[in-house]
Amino acid sequence: MKFRISLVLVTMIIALIVGTGLFRYYRTQMATLFEVQVPFDFRVGGSHLSAGHYRIFHAGSQLIFFQRDDGKANAWIPVVVSDAPPGKSASKLVFNQYGNQYFLSQVWAAKDNQRHDCLPSRTERILAASQHRSGEVAVMAQH
Repeated sequence: MKFRISLVLVTMIIALIVGTGLFRYYRTQMATLFEVQVPFDFRVGGSHLSAGHYRIFHAGSQLIFFQRDDGKANAWIPVVVSDAPPGKSASKLVFNQYGNQYFLSQVWAAKDNQRHDCLPSRTERILAASQHRSGEVAVMAQH
């Protein structure tokens, strides 16, 4: 019995170490698009992210990764990619605002001259159907 418990514990520790190492390796392979200071809490997909300084990574052809500097918040975001119009490729985040709630709508990346459209969450679709959008808020990248 003690042997089985020890075997399970050792297996779990090895899996944790390997998993952490693979994540760090994969993260180092991702291209950093830009950094941004978001001054308000916001939602993207099913994730709620608090205000703070974020690094935005291009994690694949249809995936963006957000990571807050303190490591306490991050999110994988599926996106639809399109080329940014000429002269409009400044790095920025665009949010849809409904009252005092913000939902990430677009990620514009000057580095790859692309616009990444975020899929609206169920919560945002419900708010959009029940009330008018207060506006659109852009947060520019830090240089």
